[in-house]
Amino acid sequence: MKERGLQDCINENLEKYFSDLNGESSNGVFKMVKQQAESATIKFVLDKVNQNHSEAARILGINRATLKKKVGLYNL
Repeated sequence: MKERGLQDCINENLEKYFSDLNGESSNGVFKMVKQQAESATIKFVLDKVNQNHSEAARILGINRATLKKKVGLYNL
């Protein structure tokens, strides 16, 4: 059995997204996917380190100020 990767999950969800549109037009898909991936990743890492922003920023490879901004942006 093949292990599903992140790209497989994205493709599956994009297929569903476009199917659910029922022929309606769409725009901003890249921004939507990027924001959802970013917010999910930040939330996951924060949960793993018990909301320790310094440790989460280190793991994510961003500075704490950027993390704080994104936490506010995504209401995490």
